Amino acid sequence: MSDDRIQLWIGLCLVGGFCAYSWYWYIRSIIFYRSNGFDFSKDFGPNLYFSQSQDERFLAKPKAKFFIAMPFVLVVTSFISIFILLTLTGVIKPCIGCGR
Repeated sequence: MSDDRIQLWIGLCLVGGFCAYSWYWYIRSIIFYRSNGFDFSKDFGPNLYFSQSQDERFLAKPKAKFFIAMPFVLVVTSFISIFILLTLTGVIKPCIGCGR
């Protein structure tokens, strides 16, 4: 393994772990809300915060967390994980030092 791949492996472990954690909680949320008839009066899963600034931080409501925040996190972390994995396998060639 070359030294330029170490950063990719570390990134894959960090982003992939967070992606797996997010998928785990989203699937558990689907099961929980489905068994409760999609009653969003009960909060389930990890706390997610929306923030406009550092001083104004508020907790996401269960419906917004289920339909907006969690899917957004899943799409972003899955895309980054796939990109890193394709780079590690050699399908995508990273352009290191292309401007020289």
